Amino acid sequence: MKAKSITISGKPLSQFYKLPFEKGSRVLRLAVLEEIASAFSVGEKPAPLVIQSLSFDQGLLTVHVKLGGEEARVYIVVEYDNLLVSCSVDTDESYLGRYAYLTLRAMMRSGYCDFQEYYWPECFALGNRRSGYVDVVKKPGGITITFKKKFSGLFRPGDNLPDVTERAVVPRERLVDKQAMARLAPVSIGYCFANTDLQNFHSNHYPFLIPYVFAATAYLKTVKSFKRFVFNPHDVDGISLSPQQEELNSICFAMKEIAAIRFNANAHLPEKVAETHKLNDANQLALLKLWNKALPLLMQQRFTHYFYTYGLRNVTGKPVMRDMKLVEFSMEVPVLSFVLRDEGDYYELELKIRVKGKLLKLSSDSIALFLVCDRVKPYLWYLLEAEMDYKLVWFFSRVNFKVQVIKGYYKDFFEGYVEGIERWYEVKRGLYH
Repeated sequence: MKAKSITISGKPLSQFYKLPFEKGSRVLRLAVLEEIASAFSVGEKPAPLVIQSLSFDQGLLTVHVKLGGEEARVYIVVEYDNLLVSCSVDTDESYLGRYAYLTLRAMMRSGYCDFQEYYWPECFALGNRRSGYVDVVKKPGGITITFKKKFSGLFRPGDNLPDVTERAVVPRERLVDKQAMARLAPVSIGYCFANTDLQNFHSNHYPFLIPYVFAATAYLKTVKSFKRFVFNPHDVDGISLSPQQEELNSICFAMKEIAAIRFNANAHLPEKVAETHKLNDANQLALLKLWNKALPLLMQQRFTHYFYTYGLRNVTGKPVMRDMKLVEFSMEVPVLSFVLRDEGDYYELELKIRVKGKLLKLSSDSIALFLVCDRVKPYLWYLLEAEMDYKLVWFFSRVNFKVQVIKGYYKDFFEGYVEGIERWYEVKRGLYH
């Protein structure tokens, strides 16, 4: 990203000292800072520097510091792959001064500092104190920068996007006999769609199916009570199962084995993070394939329910009647498309989903990773057919199904991504539907 031609404390940005970020991030490591500082007379032992206040104006972070009896202001600008720093007392493009060094060092309590929260390229028009894209709120001890409601999906160069290089459709089993339905008995088996909010750390599982045993009412028309969840073949001893239910149960058991989300115990180690992400991605794809096998068998079951679990720890023992909601599944395939609009200073890319040509009304509650529903028909769920589909849907569901991209960096950082999407999905330009 090109620096704006502004002067701070008498110095243009070209005279700020440049420090490199860790590749692919806005992270500055203490080891990098110390190596650079060793070339300058900044002192081997850090002096008792005090950060008195922070302010953020037009993309510039100003840190007001006190060192002994002297005060200074350290200026920080976060660029795409490096940090620019200067000071009201010292520091220029060839010299890292004491105040700048000690300020950065004080910000690295864990051996590094992630400057992502101060990275807002093109969000501040030169001369305007306020941004049209973000709100800056000063709080005791610091500042908070948040998206304006309209721009919850604002893309910044370097932000992670779902991969669009290859769309592989997962084969879907066919529904052999549309009329065949499982026979009911006073005590029988049904199937529960277990779902939760994947953004919550404690949610800890992907959507999966789990059988349950229930007692039916006198005329076998509704559930009178739930007896237990089914975790293994012994949990259905004494209950007559159809061959389809036997097969569906085995699919459910396989789902349960890999439904738990793995988290990083050592999140600061890049190799551990990559290993965990790889395992989670593999489990997601395996679950999608199992859902495709299960879907036609689910269509033949008399009772299917939805359970919002609030975490895998709650999928145990006996289902609670008030938590189990009747649902249905469809064999129809949801089709993704996009609309790209020119909104003046920025472009907006919106995700649309249609079933048999009819547009679904979407909300974050109508997404369950591999499955989607219309928010006005939350009892009817459709299964997506490709890994790329569900990753795009999940990504867009977290930003109200719209991504905004400021024109100043659209061509360099996002135009190619739109072209990648266009290889697999319809992208309408400048239209409102």
